Amino acid sequence: MAQQVAIVDKLLSNVSSMYPVKGGIAEECLPVIQSKQDTGLLGEYGTDHLRIENTKIGGEGAYTRVRPIARATSSYHVEGHGLEGIVTESDYRNVEDPFDAEEDQMINLTSKLLLGKEYDLASVINDTAILTKNTTLSGTSQLNDYLNSDPLDVFLTARLSVKNYSGAIADACIMPWEVFQVIKYHPQFLSALGYAHNRPGGVNRKEMADILEVKNLYVPEISYNSAKQGQTAVMAPVWGKNIVFAVLPTKAEKYQVSLGYLVNLLGRTKRRVYKTPTNNPPNGKSILVDDAYDMLISNVNAGYLIKNATA
Repeated sequence: MAQQVAIVDKLLSNVSSMYPVKGGIAEECLPVIQSKQDTGLLGEYGTDHLRIENTKIGGEGAYTRVRPIARATSSYHVEGHGLEGIVTESDYRNVEDPFDAEEDQMINLTSKLLLGKEYDLASVINDTAILTKNTTLSGTSQLNDYLNSDPLDVFLTARLSVKNYSGAIADACIMPWEVFQVIKYHPQFLSALGYAHNRPGGVNRKEMADILEVKNLYVPEISYNSAKQGQTAVMAPVWGKNIVFAVLPTKAEKYQVSLGYLVNLLGRTKRRVYKTPTNNPPNGKSILVDDAYDMLISNVNAGYLIKNATA
């Protein structure tokens, strides 16, 4: 009888397939504060200095005494975030190219942390209980209805709200990729650019920023698996289908208006990786990745939320 030989399908080297965690904006849209401590206070001024006063003087009349300063604070708390993965002795023995036992653990743990960070910010900014200046579109008012919707009016309302309540002009807009793909073909925008009916590719990002009258247009592309463990993956946009107008300076400074800040710890890298030998299971290694931050929403008047911008 001929001896049977096991047939093993070899893996292609240097090639692999993976859902990448990319297209997030959590680490770029908020101005960054570097804090020496885990907790602290952000100093804020009110708007008493913007009241009109009688400033005329003459003769022996006394100068009008006013209280132009209203000080307040917002508290922040930098929280730690971390995940652990285990590389076993069996993993080291059996995982082969293009896989890598340690590198795969580190990349996937880091991806989960980045995804969680993005989800944290999106959840806060898309919450009508937090961004109390908002509107929810439905039916024919949603911007995918090219015939009946009026995006220019919706966006004007958003900009006016930010200006009226914060005193500053919205300089940024967060528009998820899924929303951008729909409204870039809206007839109102094409008409504004001189196209009567259609245009291949629709409105590009620079043109959209000009239409929105903002300096920075953020188009998050990041998605997450919304299915339960063990079920077929269902990818969903982290930012949903909402649009946010906001005042978001490029860096944190004194005497500025900003919807919020990303608070990091001074001198600490965004994500740290630790690799530690384990005894249980023996001859394995623990891979830990951590981060620390606070998404501080400091001035809700500096933002306006458009819920369900498209269907």
